[in-house]
Amino acid sequence: MNAKKFSDAMSELDTKYIDEALNYKKKANMPSWIKWGAMAACLILIVGVVFWSPTKHDGRHVINPAPEISSGLNHPTTHDGRRVISKYHTNPSGSYAAPSPGEVNFASAVREAREKYEGKDVRFLLTFSIFKDNGEKTVELSEEERIEEYQRLVSLGYELYTAECWTYQGEGEKLYYTVVVGYFTESDLSLFRGNPEYGYMFDFVTNGDGSSISVEETEIITNFPINYS
Repeated sequence: MNAKKFSDAMSELDTKYIDEALNYKKKANMPSWIKWGAMAACLILIVGVVFWSPTKHDGRHVINPAPEISSGLNHPTTHDGRRVISKYHTNPSGSYAAPSPGEVNFASAVREAREKYEGKDVRFLLTFSIFKDNGEKTVELSEEERIEEYQRLVSLGYELYTAECWTYQGEGEKLYYTVVVGYFTESDLSLFRGNPEYGYMFDFVTNGDGSSISVEETEIITNFPINYS
């Protein structure tokens, strides 16, 4: 809430009530709780106007509600006409074991987001890691194997994109890197058609400051190989 918005919100209050509350003098035999009650009511009115004051957006008045108290809630954002869940705040539940061949696992944030938006028309913007059993242990696929698997998934109708994101390194410097992400409906996730020889781990991906990544329609995967950095 900047100074101008606060000033606009205050101007919508009738100054008569503010003056009466601030300059109220206790009359004879009047209980003190009345004075404090009036001041509290005035404060509530001010807070209400500050959080619910209309703001301009594309020539329209938009109501800005008070922020959600629930730390896990992430309202869907519109992207290319779709309601997209690109992040979900939750308490991390520790490290995850690499999925075995044939397994499709989800990070805790993804599981909670799916429960939160069950039955809603939303898509989840997720990245995923792919693993295999090399005979000794479970490892991630090589670049060549990943590209081949991306091609297979695209041929099945999954919508995959390359996206640039960044993290902090050194003394606050930004390190940029490329990830592969996809738009997935609940049906896509619950009926994911993975290669039975591979295991998959789905998660949200955000920038180093926790902000959502940006996906451009022109970055849809149609040609290979992908340039990783």
